Amino acid sequence: MELTNRQQQIINMTKKTSPMTSEQIATKLGLSVPTIRGDLRLLTVVGILDSRPKVGYEYTGMEQNRLNYSKLYDKKISTIVKKPALVEPNTTLQECVNSLFLKDAGSLYVVDDNQELLGLISRKDLLAVTVSNRDTESMVASMVMTRMPNLITVTPDMTIMEVGKLLLQHEVDSLPVVKNAKSFQVIGKITKNRLFEYFIEANMDNN
Repeated sequence: MELTNRQQQIINMTKKTSPMTSEQIATKLGLSVPTIRGDLRLLTVVGILDSRPKVGYEYTGMEQNRLNYSKLYDKKISTIVKKPALVEPNTTLQECVNSLFLKDAGSLYVVDDNQELLGLISRKDLLAVTVSNRDTESMVASMVMTRMPNLITVTPDMTIMEVGKLLLQHEVDSLPVVKNAKSFQVIGKITKNRLFEYFIEANMDNN
């Protein structure tokens, strides 16, 4: 799979003018900075662009064919999933907060005794509840979580590209990985940072 048209446009821009800030690139494309942020990150981690703080993005001169994009994008996520942070429905709010920070997680997955996904609690959810409610001592996970089926899930047989598109489309930092399309048993999570780590590792292997 080749680079998208937008990614190729960004490369051509930075070939002609470097460095360019994300704001300058977005303006030339007629888009917002958040819209192109994923493209800039990808082009940076694979080594085509170099990011310089307070300066902008520069074209590195790296040959694009050094990486096999089809192989990178079409790989199944099963080999790069991360361990999820799980809690039960009756877990107290304070315990949820402790779990988030002790496990350095962005979200908690609420599961039943069979680890079937019931809901999700993000840091934003906990912050919103803490700010808007004085009596949080009696609250438990099931009262705060976003419930199924209002969650986006992925399965281990999905590709890097498929999952990456879902992360960008829904503007979330992570997605729960469930056993398969018929079972919502949680077996892991996939995050934006894990995808970027994957691309960095692939780039290092090609150097």
